[in-house]
Amino acid sequence: MRRELIEVEWDDISGSSDWDDIKKDYTDIVHHCKSVGWRLKSNRKILVIASTITSKERCCDRTVIPRGVIKSIRKVS
Repeated sequence: MRRELIEVEWDDISGSSDWDDIKKDYTDIVHHCKSVGWRLKSNRKILVIASTITSKERCCDRTVIPRGVIKSIRKVS
């Protein structure tokens, strides 16, 4: 099966267990990310990519990205 190589731009979700000021501006904690990988699964909830795939339909280094944080998807090849 031929897989599509894509670049995904997305905002990473972060969290902390430290004590913090309630009035703090947390917008500086969100990291804008770019990931490149082979599209494994895509539906209205998630996008799954893998950095490595084999000819025997095996994969490693998977990333599951919720659709709500995706900013753009671009075909690489």
